[in-house]
Amino acid sequence: MRTIGVLLLPGTRMFDLAVIGEVWGQDRTDSGIGPFTVRLCSPGRVRTRTSPFGDVAATHGLAGLDGCDLVLAPGRDDPLAPVPASAVTALRRAHRDGRTVAGLCSGAFTLAVAGLLDGRPATTHWRDLDTLAGVAPRAELQRDVLYTDDGGVLTSAGVVGGLDLCLYLVRRDHGADVAARLARRLVMPPAREGGQRQYVDNPLPPSAAQPGLASTMDWALARLGAGIGVEDLAGHARMSERTFHREFAAATGVTPGRWLRVQRVRYAQRLLETTALPVERVAERSGLGTAANLRRRMRAEVGVGPDGYRRTFRAGGATVGECTSTC
Repeated sequence: MRTIGVLLLPGTRMFDLAVIGEVWGQDRTDSGIGPFTVRLCSPGRVRTRTSPFGDVAATHGLAGLDGCDLVLAPGRDDPLAPVPASAVTALRRAHRDGRTVAGLCSGAFTLAVAGLLDGRPATTHWRDLDTLAGVAPRAELQRDVLYTDDGGVLTSAGVVGGLDLCLYLVRRDHGADVAARLARRLVMPPAREGGQRQYVDNPLPPSAAQPGLASTMDWALARLGAGIGVEDLAGHARMSERTFHREFAAATGVTPGRWLRVQRVRYAQRLLETTALPVERVAERSGLGTAANLRRRMRAEVGVGPDGYRRTFRAGGATVGECTSTC
């Protein structure tokens, strides 16, 4: 994989172009990486507006994608923006000719318009997954991965997930040693732990319309480490468990047991981010009991264990006992 073709369309994200440039566009032959040739290809070989600012001069028209070993579709600021018919034809031709085709972040939508995701695993930024499901209903969406590889068609999770995919392609086609040298030059790990679920912004369900339920939720959040269960929540709300379950699910969209488990994991995440408490103490304070249970719950909810999560998100300078919430 030596010649890289990049599809330039209006609204192409500059970050994705920068990732491609850092991985394949820099001369790193002194480190045994490359050389590579990058072609910037746009319909009509015109200067193309990029997001959030500036524009880029294409080096080739769409015919420049022919003969490339790898064809990349960077993300665009509007994933649903029209894709020119000429670009669709060029992508289909590249795939038909056996070229590897990859979409970075929302570039998956460009591949979807070309029909290249049908019957294949695919992903994109977690905020756009439901939208992609509507555009590519026959794709097999993977919601908790950093990238997908179906042989000739690949996609990546959002933003920095494109860099994960590019490093993976280098590793796949040039070997682990080359990928490791490149990762060191980029000052990043050769492969990140877990999937994109650990980065999802998952706010609390909307507060219950009923003041009693809202106050019970607040009461529970202050006592997550006390071992309270659904029966305690129902008791605080002065309802039978059956009635409480029905009212809570109707008001929040989740069962009270599920809500309680998620809040405990989220509190454990905050403790891992803001304190140096041992994993065992984090498990106790969050009401998850044991380190083994904390690991099991975090892998189920977040996709990565507490140790890996802490390495990624630990705030600098935190000391034992510090916390931004109720400890």
